Amino acid sequence: MSKREERENQILSILSEKNGVPIRKLSKMLEVSEMTIRRDLAELQSKDYISVIQGVAIMNRNQDGSSIQKIYTLESERELMKEKKRLIGLAAAAMIDENDTIIIDTGTTTELLAQNLPHFPVTIVCYNLNTLSFIKDHNFNSLIFAGGYYHENTQMFESPESVALISRTCANKFFCSAAGISSKGAVTCIDQYEIATKQAAIRSALTKILLIDSSKFGKIRPSLFANISDFDTIITDSEIPRNWIDFLESSGISLKIV
Repeated sequence: MSKREERENQILSILSEKNGVPIRKLSKMLEVSEMTIRRDLAELQSKDYISVIQGVAIMNRNQDGSSIQKIYTLESERELMKEKKRLIGLAAAAMIDENDTIIIDTGTTTELLAQNLPHFPVTIVCYNLNTLSFIKDHNFNSLIFAGGYYHENTQMFESPESVALISRTCANKFFCSAAGISSKGAVTCIDQYEIATKQAAIRSALTKILLIDSSKFGKIRPSLFANISDFDTIITDSEIPRNWIDFLESSGISLKIV
């Protein structure tokens, strides 16, 4: 990740905790010039994350008018859009071919992929306790677990060693999750510790597949890790709004609606 990207994520994290921060204060907090902060804010503003009003940076609200939330737990997220996520997980599992090497991302939708793995040889790379619990006894796969520091809210393990392991693994497919997609195509997650692992998986996989339910479209989350152009296929449910279907199809992305 570049220094600019690191600063952008720091700014988003600051604004998610304390909205309405003057440019001068952000400059002091991040120990860079006000000109640098203005450039960073202009980039974030172009992606619909923030607005700058009279020298004060303010986090935008989601397109549905809801506030931008950072608090996340796997248990609470698991109860949302359950049937839609199940169908997305099934559709994702159907894309796996025999002898594939796949990376399964953190999340509750990817968890439903792990519950529906095909009954033929597959090599699976994962870094989440919930995913591991479903695939560890699967008789048809080889398992690579990327460990590290454990984060209870997502049940994810992460570390520089984990990123290095994923970076040197050539995968056929990466099944990725996200907490939001902005109207400019910015793909986001909840916590900054997820970013390096997700980006390593994107770089390592030949095909990138985003699993995301319709409630996430138009949502803005604190940590930016990709653009929709980084993905080959998006799998979502039938409640996706028509304007998003048009937007994704015009972007040249294969869209599977279940």
